[in-house]
Amino acid sequence: MANMSERSARFRRPASLFDSTAEAIEGAPDPSTRTELAHHSAAALLDGALHTSDPDVVERVVTLVREEGLEDLAMLWSGSPAQTLPGALWRLYVLHTWVHAQGEDVVHRYREGAATVPGLRYLAGFAEPPDAHQVTQTLDEILRGAFTGDLALALARAGAVAVICAHGTAHLADRAASASAQEELTTQAGRLLTTGEDLAAAARLADRDTLE
Repeated sequence: MANMSERSARFRRPASLFDSTAEAIEGAPDPSTRTELAHHSAAALLDGALHTSDPDVVERVVTLVREEGLEDLAMLWSGSPAQTLPGALWRLYVLHTWVHAQGEDVVHRYREGAATVPGLRYLAGFAEPPDAHQVTQTLDEILRGAFTGDLALALARAGAVAVICAHGTAHLADRAASASAQEELTTQAGRLLTTGEDLAAAARLADRDTLE
């Protein structure tokens, strides 16, 4: 099997897991305004959830994208560098959305990759063996923890999930029945690996209180 670094070098993109999300949005603000809005909105969302005693507010943060869709966050956050607060939260929300939308597929990829990077399984925190309901609950827990507990740990856990799924996707690519399926899965593996590495890097910054 080609190693993951070879795959990601060819197919890595610093983009969302979903191709068309940001491209479909019209009327974006100019770059300087967008950057300022991204940082202020991310900081406000984090600060508001962290300091509230109202559990309904926290729940609205967790279900924000599920109820409203990714478009509004994409407008503000999708263009932010990975190692910034809005960039990290964007990747966290996109991963959370993917897991909720494709739970069974996530479980399949996770199980394929778990043996390749066993140390990350403990960080991800899935039950063994995981099922679709359990992985969606765990991603809710991770997202909730980002806003109410330890941001660095939440980002690191989400990164571990993405990296494990990346390795699993690469294994599936090796067994794909056609060249087109293999290429598609390899592309997905590279994107998942990028997302996982981005989240892990942001987690290290958050741990040092330098993620802004």
